[in-house]
Amino acid sequence: MDSSVMRTRRLSKDNTYFALKQKIIDSELKPDQVVHEENLAALLGVSRTPLREAIQRLENEEFLVRQPNGRLRVASVTVEEVKEIFLIRSMLEGYIAKSAAKNATDQDIQNLTAMIENIKQSFRSGKSQDFVSYGFEFHDYLSEMSDLKTFVKILNHLRDHALRYCRFVSLHGDWNTQADEEHNFILQMIADRNEDGAEKAMQDHILSSLSAALERIQGIQANRED
Repeated sequence: MDSSVMRTRRLSKDNTYFALKQKIIDSELKPDQVVHEENLAALLGVSRTPLREAIQRLENEEFLVRQPNGRLRVASVTVEEVKEIFLIRSMLEGYIAKSAAKNATDQDIQNLTAMIENIKQSFRSGKSQDFVSYGFEFHDYLSEMSDLKTFVKILNHLRDHALRYCRFVSLHGDWNTQADEEHNFILQMIADRNEDGAEKAMQDHILSSLSAALERIQGIQANRED
């Protein structure tokens, strides 16, 4: 088979996977929603072959769940899962922030400062989804700075699940001012090359985000039960 044809097919498979995953992360496909292959194919404008491969990958990553009756549904949003994800993040990202403080260059501080400005601007303008996006950009940059390849590899397995929860929370209300201030404090610790301070600031920030996520999810679940 011609190599260009193979590349095109691989691109189609990857694009389908990323497009479907993004719709789950953004809650365009809602938690627990039953989905059908023919509807997903029409939604994404793709044939069944790349779609089935995308579905298999997302089942393996637990974004989609195959039920005993064979039907496919979007994975639930649960208190138990969000606790595990954010607690693990707090440990990993705390040490990543510590290493980032150790490795930080003046250019890194400038780049992080620009990211913080984007975070602050999106918060002030009430663009909660942009606030989440810029926040994750900040976290991803610290991961690059840390040079902790194994830490980052493990964290990347959780990243998109964490992003899904943050986007879900943003769809049901705004983040409070504390989240905005916490990013500033993390940057301050890194700019001061305060390694222990950066580690604790990051851990506190993620645990604070966990508290906000739990409060929002439990509130949503309570409203559904009423």
